[in-house]
Amino acid sequence: MLVTTHEATRQALLDHASLSSAGNFILHTGSEALPSLISQSDPPEHTFLRGVLRPAFQRKAMVNALPWIGELADGLIDRLPAGGPADIVTDLAMPLTSSVIGRLVGIPEADWSYVSRLCLDLSAQVPGDIFAIPTWTELEGYLTRLTIARRTQPAKADDILTRLVTAEDNGRGLTDREVAFHIFQVVVAGLESTAYTIGWTVYHLLVQRARWEELLADGSLIASARNEGLRHCTAIQWVMRKAVADTTIDGVAVPAGSRVVISLESANLDEAEFGSDAAEFDLHRGNSRKHFAFGHGIHLCLGSELSQIEITSILERLLDRMPGLRLADGFTPQDAGGALFRGLRHLPVVW
Repeated sequence: MLVTTHEATRQALLDHASLSSAGNFILHTGSEALPSLISQSDPPEHTFLRGVLRPAFQRKAMVNALPWIGELADGLIDRLPAGGPADIVTDLAMPLTSSVIGRLVGIPEADWSYVSRLCLDLSAQVPGDIFAIPTWTELEGYLTRLTIARRTQPAKADDILTRLVTAEDNGRGLTDREVAFHIFQVVVAGLESTAYTIGWTVYHLLVQRARWEELLADGSLIASARNEGLRHCTAIQWVMRKAVADTTIDGVAVPAGSRVVISLESANLDEAEFGSDAAEFDLHRGNSRKHFAFGHGIHLCLGSELSQIEITSILERLLDRMPGLRLADGFTPQDAGGALFRGLRHLPVVW
């Protein structure tokens, strides 16, 4: 079953009792003995994992992260050539999200780009069996070595790796392999979706120059630009569920055993919810915050506030430091490819 409307999506994402997340993002796999990722598990396992990871993304942690995220963004802009050219995606968005999630996880700074590259290679294979290819073997080996090292030499910093290494569920700690899997999940979740949202949002602000000029004149519209970017430029296009009991979605029967594909992208463009101009990018859309870019229900993205901070940080600095920003001559949007994520591969600009 394919779910496409806003209301049906809301119902499906809330019905975790009948619609299981086990196997989400994977159509088939021969890797039956693999640990469950947080996005591919149900309560009580999901509840435990979410409890372990939640403190790293709570409001206090995000308030503390805001200054250094801004510093990272400024540092990336400092390295750009005066007046350009530059690439918003490869020079700013991807390096920022890679650095932020790498620091929060506890990955050594020298390895941030390496881990990000492996994760990008893997996510491009979804919904295939990513755990059966050499890239996964390489990444798992690296993350396992990192996990073992953290067990023998605990870090002073309260990072995500430390939280996973020290977590216990009814007296049982996570194995090295389980920790590696969860780190992979967190890095993927924190890397592409926000970077692609930044790229598409900046594109839509520049392709119709009046939008950029309006933001320059009224900085209070930045939050609206961010929310509309998340809605209109949905980076994660879909999620999957499997019916473990008979249920209904928006009046349609879904028998047990059915596979359900939920189109977040379609729901975010639903004219019944967002109006007849839902396919347009509108800085003044009053209900953009009702998007499903971060999911909904018990699987609502833990990093939703982090993602919004990163998007806002980039937009604020581009407006302040590059008011003359414009698309490079002759630029034609090209999707990054892959079945799961939607995003620009490049966004060349000058200023």
